Formats: sequence, C-alpha cells, structure tokens
Amino acid sequence: MSFSACFLPTRKIAKLITEQLGSGDKYKTLQKVISIIITDEDLIQNSPRYHHRFVFYDSEAAVEFSDIIEIHTLELKKLPERDDGTELYDWAKFIAAETEEDLKMAAETNPQIKKAVVKLQELSADERARDLFERREKGRRDMESRERWAEARGEAKEREKWQKIVTEEREKWQKIVAENEAEIVRLKKQNKNKE
Repeated sequence: MSFSACFLPTRKIAKLITEQLGSGDKYKTLQKVISIIITDEDLIQNSPRYHHRFVFYDSEAAVEFSDIIEIHTLELKKLPERDDGTELYDWAKFIAAETEEDLKMAAETNPQIKKAVVKLQELSADERARDLFERREKGRRDMESRERWAEARGEAKEREKWQKIVTEEREKWQKIVAENEAEIVRLKKQNKNKE
C-alpha cells in the first residue's frame, strides 16, 4: 500500500482517538476506533483477498500490541464470482450492486440484506415519497422519545398526565402515518406507471 493510500485514514483515526481525551483524562477511557475503507480500487496490490483487517501487531512474536485501532479494507474489484459463504461477502455484493437485478440477487442471500434493499428502494422513490417516509420515521422516533420521557418523570400523577398526552400524540401520529403510507403507495404506483 502506498503512503498516500494509508495516510488519510490514519490521520482520521488519530483524530478520532485524540478527540476522545480531555485534559487529565485517563487513557483507559479510550474507546476502540474502527475504520472501514470500501473502495472500487485495487488498494492492497500484493494480495488477492477482498477483505483485510489491520491492527497493531508484531508478526515475529505473533502478539497484538493494542486493539484500540482496527482498519478494515473492502476492495469491491476483488470480490470473487463465487460466494465464499460469509455474511461479509453478501454485504459486499450488495454494496457493489450496479443494477436492479444485482440488488434482487443480493436480497435473496440474506434476510437483513433484503430489508436493506427494501429500505433503499423506498428511499430511492421520488422526492415526495422520500419526504413522507422521513417525516413518518421522525414522527415514530419523536413518539418513542416522548414515551421514554414520560416514563422517566416518575411521579404517578405526572406520569398519568404525560401518558394521556403521549397517547393522544400517538393517535395523531398514527393517523398522519396512515395518510402518508397511502400517499407513498400511490406515488410508487404512479412512478411504476411512468416507467
């Protein structure tokens, strides 16, 4: 790997580590930093493997120095045609998909990838449908946040009061979500008819 290929991720990782520490903080408070480089280029030129994991390691003593930094490379050009049986391969095929057919094939390999393909298709719908989807998701997250906040209030009277408010809000959002769902379905049908 050339200096320029490894310099940028190394600088970013160093920054992610140093930003975790404030003045006087202990090093043991550091959290692990994992960098994932996904590329369509031939990054590790002397290896045919599509995935590599790099750590601080003494190859002569076969000892890992620290697990605080981990760099993964995923080189899509090196993906073998035949499935190697790993979940990573399935996800790499999903990421490398260039056509709708490639996405369909990736979705058949793994239920989680199928969910990702469905989400991707939803988000790739026209601007209006995407906006409706985002509003629906925001409403759902806001509702959950209000419920957690009401539960955290603790006092019985306050809790009952906020549960009533939360229930009313949930009903409003469910109505909005139902309207948005119908609109999303209508827009998807409209888009398919255009094709």
